[in-house]
Amino acid sequence: MLRFLILFTLLSLSACTSTSGYLLTFYSNDKATPDHFQVCHGYSCRYRVDVNLPKSYWQEVTQLFQGSDTVSTPEQERAQIAKAIALLERRAGQVSGIEHDLAKSQKTKDTYGQQDCIDETVNTTTYLRLLQTRDLLRWHRVSTPARRGYFVDGRWPHNSATILETTSGQQFSVDSWPRANGELPDITPVAAWYQEG
Repeated sequence: MLRFLILFTLLSLSACTSTSGYLLTFYSNDKATPDHFQVCHGYSCRYRVDVNLPKSYWQEVTQLFQGSDTVSTPEQERAQIAKAIALLERRAGQVSGIEHDLAKSQKTKDTYGQQDCIDETVNTTTYLRLLQTRDLLRWHRVSTPARRGYFVDGRWPHNSATILETTSGQQFSVDSWPRANGELPDITPVAAWYQEG
């Protein structure tokens, strides 16, 4: 019984312990549009901010995909996706006031404006859905977030947004958490991502 109590306490203290299905069910909005969506921050979506991207900001994103008919491989599209996520993070960060988010879950005096892996997973999934609903993705579709680490396996729990390559069925993590706001996320095959950490 004591072991279960200790494990429960550790899980409660962790900022990245939510299951992937819970993340999308509770926090994410699949009806997000560039004109209205929310970003999470403060660790475990403690704070949620409404964002209305100016049209010029969204045009910057769509320009990344202009001429996407010249993109001949899924690898090239993943590079475009990484750039789009980084740009959306910068622009949404400017609008919402969370543009100073540090890499990983660094300890700061105030977590306001900072993001743990839950915040990053929800936000990145929202950005990916914006790309998908605007028909900007040719080789990929948004998938359910991935989760690794359960304490009992010696690893800290971690979550990530994912995409599915439609031709091969291979799933890739799109992980913004290791990087500061507006930097390119890590896009890695989920099978390899599971082995990290």
